[in-house]
Amino acid sequence: MIKLQSSDGRLFVVDMKTISLSTFIKNLIEDLGNNNELLQLPNVKGEILDLVIRYCDYHKDDVQLSEGEVDLFQDKFIVSPWDRKFMQMEDSTMLQLLNAADYLGIEPLVELCCLSIAKIIRDLSADEICLRYGIVDDFTDAQRKHTQALRACLH
Repeated sequence: MIKLQSSDGRLFVVDMKTISLSTFIKNLIEDLGNNNELLQLPNVKGEILDLVIRYCDYHKDDVQLSEGEVDLFQDKFIVSPWDRKFMQMEDSTMLQLLNAADYLGIEPLVELCCLSIAKIIRDLSADEICLRYGIVDDFTDAQRKHTQALRACLH
């Protein structure tokens, strides 16, 4: 069992098979040579670490494809019903989950978060995206026109 501590001090005890989806933690354990130590994760809050562990626990028996075997740009990227339900969360939580998955090196979760965000924003205008995510639009008119032209090419 592996002991993980979140940035807000919450303690999680997780089996190695579950957390092995995290290349960061797997490498850390290999480097330390002792999996009984407490691993502190200063960049991940407890609420988000709980989500990460739930995701990893559900997917611990999945066959992991090696790099280059998955094409995210294929038209039919399949998301399981469990993953669809799992990703039903507030935007801020989803972005924190994406950051945690990236920090922890959990590539399938990074991909799922990116796909979920892409599905949310694909039909939004630039102004709607800025409003939804609190992004300040500091583009010049020329930059805005260029971006709109690029976007038109994608549709």
